[in-house]
Amino acid sequence: MDWYIGEEWNDKERGLHKKVLSLQFQNLEKPLAISTVLFHLNKPCENLGDRPSKYLKGNEIQQHTMEMGSALTPIDCYLELLLQQFLPGETSVCSIETKSGERINFELKLERIISNTQVEKLNAAEVYSLALRYKENGVSMFKMYPKFAFDYFSRSAKLLISYKPFDKLDKKENGIDGSEVETLFVQIQTNLAACLLQEKRYEHVIYHTEFVETQDNPSEKSIYRRALAFYNLKEFEKAQQTIERVLNYEEKREFAKLQENIAASWKTSNDKYKQVVQRMFS
Repeated sequence: MDWYIGEEWNDKERGLHKKVLSLQFQNLEKPLAISTVLFHLNKPCENLGDRPSKYLKGNEIQQHTMEMGSALTPIDCYLELLLQQFLPGETSVCSIETKSGERINFELKLERIISNTQVEKLNAAEVYSLALRYKENGVSMFKMYPKFAFDYFSRSAKLLISYKPFDKLDKKENGIDGSEVETLFVQIQTNLAACLLQEKRYEHVIYHTEFVETQDNPSEKSIYRRALAFYNLKEFEKAQQTIERVLNYEEKREFAKLQENIAASWKTSNDKYKQVVQRMFS
């Protein structure tokens, strides 16, 4: 079966590696992104240290059931990706390379795939439920692992975007109302903006918060993140206009502080511009 599974698999970008040790052939089906699997940890994990993991901690050989898309730690997110490269009955030695160059080593056997579902076969209500779960996982991971949160938010948004325009969805016909999907999609866009602000990708924040301009009552979080992006892009007038969407923003600490920064930077920018003009024509 080497022609199909290969002897080794690498994901250099993420530092993942697996080498096949044996295969008790069952079928050619691999776990999909929406699946539940039964697997064995054949040997205690090496070099895990204090890194949290639902599956690799402890010194005992263990059997686990995993639902793909449920991981809440980086190690378990990578474990999901590794297992998606397994065939049922396959035993492989695996490793995850850390940022410091250390390798976390372990041996897994995929016993069987309990369930396996293609995204394309989900109905609108099922897609919504899956997107909601991804969004909630992202929220759980955001504080400690923002890059992994961003991945969950992105996956969630991609699931929903195929149903645009959302107002075409009907509760009776599709099992979910379009307004519910719209609300979730806006929440996800707002969460993506939070991740992008951390990475100083301000143009992308503006893109993901476009809905602020068209909604009657956008959330204060989305308004603040859009205004902050405009401020960092030195578009001070747009930043000021954006925060003015919030009623009594002067009484809200974060908005008041941002407004002070906008006013000070705007004045400094204007003063510098005047000096440049004076030098040009003096």
